[in-house]
Amino acid sequence: MTAFPDLRAFLDSVSEIGELRTVSGADTKSEIGAITEITAWSPEHPMLLFDDIPGVAPGFRIAAHSYDSYQRMRLLYGFRDGAGKKELVTWWKDRLGAYRPVPPVEVDRGPVLENTQDGDDVDLHRFPAPLWHQGDAAPYLVAGGASVLRDPDTGTLNVGCYRGMVYDRNTIGHHLAAGHHGQVIRDKYFARGLNCPVLVSLGHDVSFTLAGSENLGFGEDEFEYGGFLRGAPYEVITGPRTGLPMLATAEIVLEGEILRPEAEPKRVEGPWGEGAGYYAAGFPQPPVRIHAVYHRNDPIILGEPTLRFRNRGAAGGFSRTAHRWHLLERSGLEGITGIGQVGPYLVIAIKQYYSGQALRIADFAMSGLSDRPPRYLVLVDDDIDPTNRALVEWAISTRVDPSAQVHIQRGRWGNAINPAGMTPDKRAIEDYSMGTMIIDACRPFAWRANWDSMFKESDIDEGLRRQTAEKWESALGPIISQPKPV
Repeated sequence: MTAFPDLRAFLDSVSEIGELRTVSGADTKSEIGAITEITAWSPEHPMLLFDDIPGVAPGFRIAAHSYDSYQRMRLLYGFRDGAGKKELVTWWKDRLGAYRPVPPVEVDRGPVLENTQDGDDVDLHRFPAPLWHQGDAAPYLVAGGASVLRDPDTGTLNVGCYRGMVYDRNTIGHHLAAGHHGQVIRDKYFARGLNCPVLVSLGHDVSFTLAGSENLGFGEDEFEYGGFLRGAPYEVITGPRTGLPMLATAEIVLEGEILRPEAEPKRVEGPWGEGAGYYAAGFPQPPVRIHAVYHRNDPIILGEPTLRFRNRGAAGGFSRTAHRWHLLERSGLEGITGIGQVGPYLVIAIKQYYSGQALRIADFAMSGLSDRPPRYLVLVDDDIDPTNRALVEWAISTRVDPSAQVHIQRGRWGNAINPAGMTPDKRAIEDYSMGTMIIDACRPFAWRANWDSMFKESDIDEGLRRQTAEKWESALGPIISQPKPV
């Protein structure tokens, strides 16, 4: 893996491989968001660097689509060129099996301290904050950044990616939906009658955003995980107002506190365009008062807005899928041979050894694998590639008796951004529970010995396919020599 010292070094490498496009003169009201969304529709789309933004100081820039291509993911993770998604999932799962935390190193100075605004000098309107989606409630300054908090009970650091709209010159929103680690930490301070100290980094080495968006277990340190991911420790400076660490090479860091409701009323955060394809409703959240701002000369804000149609290319999603497989392996449950994400389905492939094994694995997976439970979990046999949509759908179509192999669970912790089941009454009280579904598409264990004789697959065998291809390729060309689709 490549340890990029900062976002600028990553941009240089992206430019060298021909995947950086500079866009000059786009405005924050309608153009930056629109360009970002439209370009996201194309597979392996370029990284964008918005410069000469009207209404802000020269040199203040926004970068978007930092890890939305196969080659950019290669730069960040270091996998071999040509590896397919199934191989990538296995490769990263094995790397996680050898995980060793890499703690940060504290330093006294860094480029992030080139410029400082403190107290009444803070003015967030100096920085470009786009309307990322047409119907967003306000400009969002934080759409690819990372927030740093410290658990008051254990002292453990937490890094999470939480969006933030601009309220005024020194106050931003901070969307902490129920169940996030940041929400638990924040409310521990509130229970003590204290505001919650927070740092918000707006631009940095991309690995820091990847670490903050990873679903680590509660109490695991994303600074240490990010150091593992990039293969080198982060250099950090202690924030003078909060005592929280900031990356020494960060582009912009906001230092402040999340205000407890007794100190200042909540403010409506949102609506905001979510990846599910709907605007998440605005609802009251404790705001963040910014007491100090630190930034480099000509700073770059990292923008990664949620979008419904975002094509992350051939490597998209492999690391999160691998992390789930890693956690399943740590459960000690035997027989798990693969994991994949096919549309809305989390798919787990299993080699069956005993009756009830599949649903036992499902019970563990439904604990959330350090995140929300999957809304739809599909279990398949080990002859099914869990990353292959055609095979997974075939297994569901031919191996499932819905009356016996579909299981509905109720009252599970859910996702507030998905409208299904999220009635206005439930949203008003922040009740984000909903139902989940387990589809057991494994061949019934009791029939395992007789299944193949009862239901013989009708596909051409590989020997006849090869024989046919060799004889007829000169007449029919590649159409007859192509491999079996699955």
